[in-house]
Amino acid sequence: MKQSKNLGRRAFLHRGAGIAVGASAVGGAMTRQAHSQMAPPILGKTPDFIIDSHLHCGGTEAWLNDVLRIYRPRKVMACVLTRMPDMELMRKATRDYPDVFIPYGYVDLDDANAVREVELFHQNGFVGMKFHSPQKNYDDPSYFQVYRMCEHFSLHMLFHTGVTSRKISDTPRLQSATMMRPMFLDTIARVCPKATLQGAHLGNPWYEEAAEAARWNPNLFFDVTGSTLLKFIKLGRLDRMSEILWWASGEAAENPHTLKGGPGAWEHIVFGTDEAPTGLESNIERFQKMLDANKVPDADRAKMWGLTIAGVIGIDPRTRKLIPKTS
Repeated sequence: MKQSKNLGRRAFLHRGAGIAVGASAVGGAMTRQAHSQMAPPILGKTPDFIIDSHLHCGGTEAWLNDVLRIYRPRKVMACVLTRMPDMELMRKATRDYPDVFIPYGYVDLDDANAVREVELFHQNGFVGMKFHSPQKNYDDPSYFQVYRMCEHFSLHMLFHTGVTSRKISDTPRLQSATMMRPMFLDTIARVCPKATLQGAHLGNPWYEEAAEAARWNPNLFFDVTGSTLLKFIKLGRLDRMSEILWWASGEAAENPHTLKGGPGAWEHIVFGTDEAPTGLESNIERFQKMLDANKVPDADRAKMWGLTIAGVIGIDPRTRKLIPKTS
């Protein structure tokens, strides 16, 4: 597998522009259910190009139909986090509908087969990898082999960061949000400088920690899925995001404490849902409210909605197709 070059700095954000077409044409027709049940229009301004960078595979044909029914009419692509039992389902969906599905794997870092599973996902055309609930801190050296394998195969790595949901239960389980703090991604981004990383939920509740980790790592991005925007909207503090994401791309010339040539704060944020397919519209509306409340420039908005992730994983924004990687 040919490794991606160490692009560094702003180049991570611009790989999506002008990419040559390389993926196969869309195969097959939508199922009758997906074709007949069209999604309602989104109120307000709708971006021309959106990638949902954080969608979990539902594992059934009914779930696939829901994604096609809701995402395809809006021309939204989805990075689908897929566990090993659903690999074939997602491999086929990606083959039949490459304009919608972007396949990611999902492995347990503490599983003895983790490295082998990463390799299998790569061999089946998956372009990203999801990690959650480690039994040690994310930056424990025992996990580095998995991360370096992802770096070698140019697999974008998505980490859950911050608090995690649970059900009320008396069953003991070794799981803690403190093992998934966003600053651990700072270590991984430095150990694997050719890799690209994404933290989920902007590290909720460690937002400032997540932002400061991103400030020094041009290959580190965060989504704001989950309860993050819901919380800020409820508190009337969406504009607080400007306090967290405070630096600009060009200020390093006069500020030695900002990465010279690095991207601005908003360029580290990407759109995602982390909900059922039916949650797409409400997530778009929340994300739009955040952008408006913080007066984010249009050029940055386009990157956040999809161009950044397109550049990271190799999607041509014009054709909405994956670029095949040569060995």
